[in-house]
Amino acid sequence: MGVDFSHLNPCQRQAVLHTAGPLLILAGAGSGKTSTMAYRMAHLLEVEKVRPSAILGLSFTNKAANALKTRVADLAGKVSTRGLWITTFHSLGARILREHAQVLGFQKHFTILDQNDRVDILKQVLKHIRIDDRKFDPEVILFGISQAKSQFLFGEKAEAFFDGYSGFTPEMALAASCSFPKYQEQLKLLNAMDFDDLIYYTVLLLEQHESVCRAYNDRFEYLLVDEYQDTNASQFRIIQCLTQKQQNICVVGDDDQSIYSWRGADPSHILSFSEHYPASKMVALEQNYRSTSTILQAANAVIGQNQMRYPKKLWSDRGEGRLIFHVVVSEDRAEAEYVSEKILEKKQEGYAWKDFAILYRSNAQSRVFEEALRRKAIAYKMVGGISFLARKEVKDVLAYWKLLCNLKDDASLRRVLNWPHRGIGKATVEALGTLAFSQEISLFEALGRCIETRSSSRLQAFQQLLQNLRDQLEASSPETLVAWGRSCLERLGIKQTIVEESDDPIQASRRWENVEELLHSLGQWKSKSSHGLEVLSEYLVGMMLQSQEPESEEKDLDQVTLLTLHGAKGLEYRVVFMVGMEEGILPHKRTLNELVDLSEERRLCYVGITRARDELFLVRAHERIRYGKPVPCHPSRFLEAIPRELLQEVNQAQILKPQEDSLQVKSYLDQIRARLGG
Repeated sequence: MGVDFSHLNPCQRQAVLHTAGPLLILAGAGSGKTSTMAYRMAHLLEVEKVRPSAILGLSFTNKAANALKTRVADLAGKVSTRGLWITTFHSLGARILREHAQVLGFQKHFTILDQNDRVDILKQVLKHIRIDDRKFDPEVILFGISQAKSQFLFGEKAEAFFDGYSGFTPEMALAASCSFPKYQEQLKLLNAMDFDDLIYYTVLLLEQHESVCRAYNDRFEYLLVDEYQDTNASQFRIIQCLTQKQQNICVVGDDDQSIYSWRGADPSHILSFSEHYPASKMVALEQNYRSTSTILQAANAVIGQNQMRYPKKLWSDRGEGRLIFHVVVSEDRAEAEYVSEKILEKKQEGYAWKDFAILYRSNAQSRVFEEALRRKAIAYKMVGGISFLARKEVKDVLAYWKLLCNLKDDASLRRVLNWPHRGIGKATVEALGTLAFSQEISLFEALGRCIETRSSSRLQAFQQLLQNLRDQLEASSPETLVAWGRSCLERLGIKQTIVEESDDPIQASRRWENVEELLHSLGQWKSKSSHGLEVLSEYLVGMMLQSQEPESEEKDLDQVTLLTLHGAKGLEYRVVFMVGMEEGILPHKRTLNELVDLSEERRLCYVGITRARDELFLVRAHERIRYGKPVPCHPSRFLEAIPRELLQEVNQAQILKPQEDSLQVKSYLDQIRARLGG
């Protein structure tokens, strides 16, 4: 009877029916790639009579793999899909290695380690080779090792990689070079692999053991790879190995949505597909089922400025739709105020909360939007990140500030006593607690009296540092408070600690941006007090009130979504607000400072635009408050690429003004009193 193709457009049908030889499906945003892949597999099973076990489908997440399995089973009807391999790269590696681990010197039932296990083992290795792990965060070293494995580098090539790795100092590069081979030896001794090894050893197995590689080439007659633009070097080599005998390979992806280079993804794999498979055919899926024509024209205009890409233009039969709103506001909080007010306005028009998304380049941008949404009782959720006030570095800095406002705050002192690391162990903390309890004093006072431990000198030095910072706080004014805050962070060594704790420089940069956002928000706080200590105390009260607001308990997840542009890939919303459309934010200041190619930043912008179904708001600020001072902002160059006739200009720079923070605190208190019955 065959598969019903009536729901497919001509290009999708062409991709489904091309079953012999290599095929590249360029699946533009919202073009129905999942349906195309599912129909292709169902066609192979039901019409071409291919055995299920002869088909291998590879994806990057279990969620995507399971969704594809379900779609194929539904479309295949009565034809059995038992034996069909639709899985992730890591699951494939684990499955292959379970069968052939002995060839590589492992036992069949090897252990797969989690991150904590990896850290513990690396610490043992560093200790054995006489490298002080207190000088290096083992997780930073492990991230570098992971990057080397993803590129299938070892020996002298790995050492060269570590020497040039931007996340390493020369000392860290040396530590990585010395520990990498010893770490791998230790894993093998323990009959264990980490997640990177599942790919690393699969490549090693297939490339160095011809009989094993031939067996899998005989087994898999058809190979389908989703999100091909996101493959790294090792995953690419697995694909090359599995297509040595036959080249019935179909890869699906979009070079315009390649936004994960920091994970090792290499878009050149999809761009050079025809070079690796000279007999290949390409089918472009350009009909978009998600967005209006106006939104797609804007997306095409932005991404069209990238040089290294397949030329394609998304189109839609949904009609032109509304113009894109280009909104200019005065500053940070006015941006959040405008967005939250517009969401309320559209909610009155019949939209649900879940129809809205606020997209930003960096998680640190979320703070002001969380504040505005909470203030207006708008239900929201964070995707791909946690609430601003729940982030570790934010909670740690706030704990320091709370402690300096109240030196008897034992809870805050316990949180930061060994952050940054001061070599203060559990036994010392217990001794401090016992001393404070027996003498009825605070932990802060106990710091100077604990003389029976080896940490006493460090404890006393820490106590003196805290006292000095407190004295400076008491002498500060509202005008100098932000400068005090910055000095406080420097003297405590917060930035260096974040760098040492983070897996890679990008993660460290993002975490430090969150800390800087606290300084920005402190500079924005309005108070009638003339003393810095009082201002900081009021600010902390306001922040704590926010953190105690109850989350929505709705089970249907009818909530506004806050997420980064990276986290938005694959999602869609009726109304999208892309905020921070300025130079230094999008494109990010890091890419501007390093003078790198901006093509990936442009692809991020393209991904954001194509998340919108019906309406798109591109919002930027005239200036932003940085360390308590206004800093002029310049429009993102990506805005300049969009034709003027597609935009409706909205200048709110002088109209909307954010409320006074003191009024916000009063509003919170009024709400709480109302809930308690007055």
